[in-house]
Amino acid sequence: MTIPAPRTARGTQYTDSDLTIYDVIEADADMGEEIAQGAEEAKRTAEGCDLLMDRLEALHAKVIELKVPGVLETAVARLIEHTQKVKARAEAIAETIPAAAEAITTAGDNAADRHKALADAVRDAGHTAPAERDYHNE
Repeated sequence: MTIPAPRTARGTQYTDSDLTIYDVIEADADMGEEIAQGAEEAKRTAEGCDLLMDRLEALHAKVIELKVPGVLETAVARLIEHTQKVKARAEAIAETIPAAAEAITTAGDNAADRHKALADAVRDAGHTAPAERDYHNE
């Protein structure tokens, strides 16, 4: 039997000062780039599906021409249908992912605009996070 890892009081994996606004800004920028790259991968997947469909259609035509007995013709037809579905999904992903990348990048920019000045001042005062020292709690 495995024992789950203990969780912090708020249910996060970080303690109060482990995650800073700088980490959030950097992570948002990285995620925005990774998400945008996903759109390119989806486009390449759709292009690969086009190539696969061309080859499957040629195979289907050859199977019909040779009058191959059995279920091969049906199987190839199903593969063509599945490839069309994958292509449609890849194209939909390629269309919608740039909006997600823009949203995460905008969120990071907004976080920087709202919180970076305070974080810079706190860091310049020698603290990791605001109100971290005992004298702030007196």
